Amino acid sequence: MVGELSAPAPPGARRILIVAGEASGDHHAAALVRALRELGPIEARGVAGPRMRAAGVHAIVEQENLAVIGFSGILAKLPALFAARAAILSEVRRFRPHVVVLVDYPGFNLRLGPQVRKLGAKVFYYIAPQVWAWHPERAAEMAAWVDHLGVVFPFEEGIFRAAGVRTTFVGHPLLDTLEPEVDEAALRAELGAAPVAPIVGLLPGSRGGEMKRHLEPMLHAARLLLRRHPGAVPVLALADGFDPAALDLAKHPGVRALRGRTRAIQRFAACCAVASGTATLETALLGTPLVIVYRVGALNWAIARRLVKLQHIGLPNIVAGAEVAPELLQGDFTPERLAEHLSVWLSDPGLLVARRASLAIVREKLGGPGASARAARAVRETMA
Repeated sequence: MVGELSAPAPPGARRILIVAGEASGDHHAAALVRALRELGPIEARGVAGPRMRAAGVHAIVEQENLAVIGFSGILAKLPALFAARAAILSEVRRFRPHVVVLVDYPGFNLRLGPQVRKLGAKVFYYIAPQVWAWHPERAAEMAAWVDHLGVVFPFEEGIFRAAGVRTTFVGHPLLDTLEPEVDEAALRAELGAAPVAPIVGLLPGSRGGEMKRHLEPMLHAARLLLRRHPGAVPVLALADGFDPAALDLAKHPGVRALRGRTRAIQRFAACCAVASGTATLETALLGTPLVIVYRVGALNWAIARRLVKLQHIGLPNIVAGAEVAPELLQGDFTPERLAEHLSVWLSDPGLLVARRASLAIVREKLGGPGASARAARAVRETMA
C-alpha cells in the first residue's frame, strides 16, 4: 500500500523524483538519497522499495510490484508497468522535480526517460544500462535525453562519452556496503562447522525463477562434493524473503541453509557457486573464489544468444577483462561439472590462493568506496 505523504519539505528543498524498479536498485537508490540529504534538504518521491521508503522517499509506486525476470517475465507485468509509467509521468507534471533520477532497470527506464525529458525534466541516470552487452546503438540514443550519466564500471565512461553522453565514473556502490553480517566465528557457530571445515557457499539467486532453475543442480552438486570431501560444509545463502522451511533438506544431508547471512557466507567460504548477477561481483570483491552459474528458459536463452555480444557474462570477468571465475551456463551447468570445479579447488589449497589473487584486479578496477557520495554530487550538479 502506498503511504501518505510525509511532513512538508523544508524551505529550499530540491525536488527529486527517483525510479528504482528492482531490489538492488532500491538498495543503491536509498544510499544515494541519504548522500543527497548530506548535501542539502530534498523532497524525494518515486518508485520506491522498502529501503528507499525507509530513507524517506514517498512511494508513488511500490517497487515490489514491478520486479520481473527474463524476457518472458515482462509479459505478465505489462499492466503494472504501464500503470506505473502513467503514474510517474503524471507525478512529473504535478511535482515538477528539479531532476528525475533513473536507477538501472533498463527495460523500463530506457522507455520512460525520453518521455520524462519531453516534459521538460532534467534526467540523471545512475548505474548505466548495460547497452554494451545488448544494444550498443542505444548509447547514442541516450545522448538525446540523458543530462548526466553516473556509471559504476570504469570501462563504461569511455563508451558513453564517445556516444555523446555526459558521463562520470562514480565507482561502484557495492564497495560501500560489503561488510559481512557476522564474523567468521559466529557464522561457524550457526552452521555447527568446525574451525577448519571448508565452507562452500551456494547462492542460487533471490528471484523465484532463479531458485527454480539453480537450486536443484546446486544441491545435487553439494551431494557429489560431500562424497569427495565429507568434511566440507555446503550452505545455501537464502534471500531475505525466502522461507527456509520451504526447503526439504532432509533429502540433502550435510547441506545447511541460512537466511540473512549472504555476505558472511561470501566472505568466509573457501569457495562459492553463484548465480550470475550482482552477487558474483560481491563475491569477487570479497576475494572468494567462485564458479558463476546460470540457467534460464529455452526462449530467454535463445534471445540472449542472439543479442549478447560478450565473451563472458559474469560481472567479475567483464570487469577484469579476463576469466577470473569459470562460467557454467545453460547446458554446461550440470551438478557433475560444478562439483568437479569445487572439488579441484578444495583438493588443492594452492589453487584457491591463486584464484583469490586473480580476483584482486576486480576491486582494483572498481576504485575505492564513496560511490554514493560521488553520485550525489553529480546529481546536484545536474540540478544546477
